[in-house]
Amino acid sequence: MNLVLLSNFTNNNHPHLQEKIRTFVKGRSPKLGYIPSQLDKEKKYFQKSKVYFDELGFKEYVYFDVDEDYDERAKRELVNCDVVYLSGGNTFYFLKNLQKRNIIPLIKEMVHAGKLLIGLSAGSIMMSETIKMAELIDKNEVELDNLKALHLVEFEFMPHWEEHFSLDELMIYSKAMNKKIYTCQDGDGIVVTDHKVEVYGQIHEINAGNIKKHLT
Repeated sequence: MNLVLLSNFTNNNHPHLQEKIRTFVKGRSPKLGYIPSQLDKEKKYFQKSKVYFDELGFKEYVYFDVDEDYDERAKRELVNCDVVYLSGGNTFYFLKNLQKRNIIPLIKEMVHAGKLLIGLSAGSIMMSETIKMAELIDKNEVELDNLKALHLVEFEFMPHWEEHFSLDELMIYSKAMNKKIYTCQDGDGIVVTDHKVEVYGQIHEINAGNIKKHLT
């Protein structure tokens, strides 16, 4: 199982994290399946993300809409991708789309088959057991009741750390939910390989009332 959890792209992304992602696709002409959180007719967010992935060596892309432009037939193309990317956006809206299209089992299948999964912001939050963490940063305007997500990791992920909250607030959440939390600044990230967690950048690890700061 290979997972990459990102906060956001910047002009100064962590160089060792970049290199780590390159190692997953080295020696191939990788195809990336891009799953946006919501309809983006102009594909402007895709074009921004594509600049980042082009630099990492990706050559071919499959755009797989799970919102208004959903096409069931496109699943075949997605399954043939080497990498799946879950975009940022409103986490509740994104999860509702994935549940509605029954895409969560497919993504998990692909991950367990050895495909790389990359998430950004909401896409990274999606890798936990639930997206309850998103209540701290997103509005549940779609009134989603079922918050169960991919459950590929046993921790929770707080992106855009410099923009949100204090450690005290996350301490309260961590104790209440009995969950480990990693905070992540934009440009930094976390890589999970066969359940081994590697951190890149300034990451806080919050667990059972204890705070550990990673700086790599």
